[in-house]
Amino acid sequence: MLDSKTLKLTQDVRSLTTRGLEALARAQIDVSPLRQALLDLEGPFLLVVVGEFNSGKSSLLNALLGADFLKEGVTPTTDRINLISYGPEPRLEAISPELAQIYLPDPLLKDMRLVDTPGTNAILQHHQTLTEGFLPRADLILFVSSADRPFTQSEADFLRLIRAWGKKIVLVVNKADLLSAPEVQQVLDFVKKGADTTLGQVPPTFAVSARTSRQGDAPGSRVPELEAHIRETLASEAAQLKLGSPLGVLTRLVAEAKPKLETRRKDIEEQLTTCRELDILAARHIERTRADFADQMALATGQLEAVRARGEAWLEENFRLSNFFNLLNSARLKQSFSDNVVKGANAEIERNVLGAMNWLARRDRELLEDALHLLREAPGIRQAISKGEEGQAIQGNLESALREFNPEEEARQLKDYVQTALQHTALAEVGAVGLGTGLVLIFNKILLDLLGIFAGLLVAILGLTIMARRREAAKTRLGERLSELRGKLEAALSDSLNNELAHSKDRFSSLYRAPCLRLETSLKAAEEQLEQNQILTNEAQELSRKLNLAR
Repeated sequence: MLDSKTLKLTQDVRSLTTRGLEALARAQIDVSPLRQALLDLEGPFLLVVVGEFNSGKSSLLNALLGADFLKEGVTPTTDRINLISYGPEPRLEAISPELAQIYLPDPLLKDMRLVDTPGTNAILQHHQTLTEGFLPRADLILFVSSADRPFTQSEADFLRLIRAWGKKIVLVVNKADLLSAPEVQQVLDFVKKGADTTLGQVPPTFAVSARTSRQGDAPGSRVPELEAHIRETLASEAAQLKLGSPLGVLTRLVAEAKPKLETRRKDIEEQLTTCRELDILAARHIERTRADFADQMALATGQLEAVRARGEAWLEENFRLSNFFNLLNSARLKQSFSDNVVKGANAEIERNVLGAMNWLARRDRELLEDALHLLREAPGIRQAISKGEEGQAIQGNLESALREFNPEEEARQLKDYVQTALQHTALAEVGAVGLGTGLVLIFNKILLDLLGIFAGLLVAILGLTIMARRREAAKTRLGERLSELRGKLEAALSDSLNNELAHSKDRFSSLYRAPCLRLETSLKAAEEQLEQNQILTNEAQELSRKLNLAR
């Protein structure tokens, strides 16, 4: 019966292990060792015997069990994991080609299950893999080395692997009968020194002779001393070692997960540089386009200054007392104004507006081309694109948008927008009939306004001075009306620019925003996983500390 303190520790270990399972699974880490460790919490104590082939593992187990139950030999004889449990009669049950259950009537097995593993460092790599795969399940490990070749480099490497799983180790130097007593002590000193260097501590270490024990000299074999240590460990530390097993597995998996998660985070961050660079490119595009559009606007409205100059000259030439009778012919004046003042300015302005819209459309296309050039040519971004599906999706979206982009259609829509913008001003006729024709109507209205200044027969008798003043007033009115027209046209062009830049920004952003949002979500998840990883590590270490205090 477990005491309340141990029960509380058991609950804490099970809870932490379960959380670790969920967190590591979300991080796409193989959690099968931890899942098995959680299941093994409910099972018997597992004492796992490992060592290199021909180190005498099976003979040591036979000595502990007091009979020749397991095959022995100078070549690898154990070719699968043998789970040795208590049973009233000896019995072998093959569970799989890699696992067998052996039942033996030995009292030692009532308190634990012995595990015989294939020898390591043999030519049969499959044996090494089987043994390494079972290490996470061990609650206590008997590491068997041979007195005639103690603590080899390959044994040191295997001990490091055991330490990584957080397992408690008992070192056993078998075949002590091959050496004299002084030589045995030298070997023990050598093994302890090697263990201290490898593990950072010296675990319990025993020199035994399984063969001497099987020959009937149990005291001389020192196997009983090893068995007594095992029984004492079971009596005093079994619960703590059992609870420590899943903590060791959790700590190992969390440690393995950390560099993978950090690499994943770094890869996502590198891919997100693509998003940031595209944002910068879009902002730079808007800034340059807005600055450069001033030239396009000046070109589109520049004709109005020429109209003003021609209009002033036309007023000087036509509005004189000497030309009185011609001034009474409105049809003639209208035709003269069209031929000498307007002089095709309406068509030229319409062409320039369309040219400005074509320029805007080309700039939008250039943005797509610049973005693709950035993705293909910038080394860091090209590498980031190659690392993930999201970056490749962004490039695919840009390529598709560029193929489908129609600058002529884009310019036509922009021109329509200019007309729509003008329709909401005093220049409604432009929006109603089209830019070129609408400008003709506007110029005609300006003419009527000018003629109104000279209206009435009184002009005929006012004299030269009054006529001159009226002519100057007409010039002023002409300048005002043309300035008003320029302002409305510039406002419509500015609205069109702002609308197109907003539309272009939204359209361009839509090509990469969704993948970038997914990357941001993935980055947040990776950062949370790393944070959770550290929390799991800290809590596992704290629980391990409590378990050590409970021993």
